[in-house]
Amino acid sequence: MAERVWIDAASGPRAWIVEDEPAAASLAADLCEANGAVASVFRLPLAFLSALRTGPAPAVVILDWRLENELSAALFMATRHQYPHLPIIFWTGSGTDALPSMIHDNGYTRVVDKAAGNPPFEDALAWALDDQPRPMLGSLPPL
Repeated sequence: MAERVWIDAASGPRAWIVEDEPAAASLAADLCEANGAVASVFRLPLAFLSALRTGPAPAVVILDWRLENELSAALFMATRHQYPHLPIIFWTGSGTDALPSMIHDNGYTRVVDKAAGNPPFEDALAWALDDQPRPMLGSLPPL
């Protein structure tokens, strides 16, 4: 199935953010909008999964690794199953070494440490919003 990316010509590309901490969600949304993307925040995994199943794909998904009561590994796998080449940014305060290799080794995924400040997040966002995001050299996306 071809990926349908949701881009509103009047507004810009869509960025879906899964973040349960209000301050972090607000910062991510502000950074997305400052960089030309229309942000939608999902505080609950079920709402995100429902949107993923029913709507066209966003241009980028931004996931927090540690949600309040769970890890977002299932959200990553569901997104990869539905859209194998959709750019995903893991924006995490858990430390980038805490994430499993299925995330680190995926060429269409970038991992950004929240403690590193805004520039690395904005760099990953620029990569994701590129017309044709390219996988990292030496990594192959899962099929």
